[in-house]
Amino acid sequence: MAFHTLEIEEEYDFEIIVVSSHEKDYRLAWSLNKTLGWRLVRIADAVVEGKRSTTHHARFRCTHPVDQTVFTLIDNNTPEGMFMPDLPQFDYLLKIEMSGDEPDDEFYQQLRSADFVLAIQRQDVNKLKHKNHLLDESR
Repeated sequence: MAFHTLEIEEEYDFEIIVVSSHEKDYRLAWSLNKTLGWRLVRIADAVVEGKRSTTHHARFRCTHPVDQTVFTLIDNNTPEGMFMPDLPQFDYLLKIEMSGDEPDDEFYQQLRSADFVLAIQRQDVNKLKHKNHLLDESR
C-alpha cells in the first residue's frame, strides 16, 4: 500500500514591521492612535506554547474604516519570553493585513514620527523562523 504525504504551504499575505520602543504596550498603542488616527484596542493576548513554558503577549488591533486594512500591534518581549525569538532586539511587531495597496513612504514617516517609536524596520516574513506564530489568530 502506497502512502501519500500532503504538503501544505502557508500563505503570508501580510507585512511585518518591527518597532523599537521603551514604553509600555498601552502607551505605544495610544501614541499610534494619536499620530495615525487609528483606534487600536486591546484584544486577547497572543499565547505561545513552548517546550519549557507558555508566554502571553499583549495585542492591540484596529481596522482602517476606508480600505479595511487590519493593524495588529504585538508585544514581542515579556518577562515570560519572546513572541518572535528571531527578533530579540525589537520590542513590538506591527502586523499589517492589507486589502489594497502596500503602505507608502508617507505611512512609514508617520509611523516613525509617533511618540515613543525609536526605530522601525520592515521584515521579510518568509525569512522568519517562527512566522507560524503570526498565522494562528487564536493565539
